[in-house]
Amino acid sequence: MGAAGNEETRYREPLWEEQMSFGQFIAKRRKYLRLTQEELADRIGVSKSAVAKWETDGGLPDRDNLRRLSEIMNVSVDDLHRIIDNRETESIDRKINITPDVIATLESYGYQVIRPDGKKDE
Repeated sequence: MGAAGNEETRYREPLWEEQMSFGQFIAKRRKYLRLTQEELADRIGVSKSAVAKWETDGGLPDRDNLRRLSEIMNVSVDDLHRIIDNRETESIDRKINITPDVIATLESYGYQVIRPDGKKDE
């Protein structure tokens, strides 16, 4: 393969990793762009502590700041929403523990309680 072959196989960093939180993505992308938290904050129009809060998953930017962030980081707002949504679905507790009292209350309102194995609770 010649130089053209090397050109085609050049490494491109993925936009984000599946396991990456929104904060981790912001920090990684900011460092990739060689910006400090303070420089990013100045460009967005927020405090350095706001950027630090986002990067530690202590909060999320509002709609306007998310748009500014997407422009500065050259990432679509949709991609940022996907990263945020990924984080939120990972934090959902998929195990539900319902006590017998709750089951009795649900059944008193006419609900049928079905166990995860598909059997009705009787």
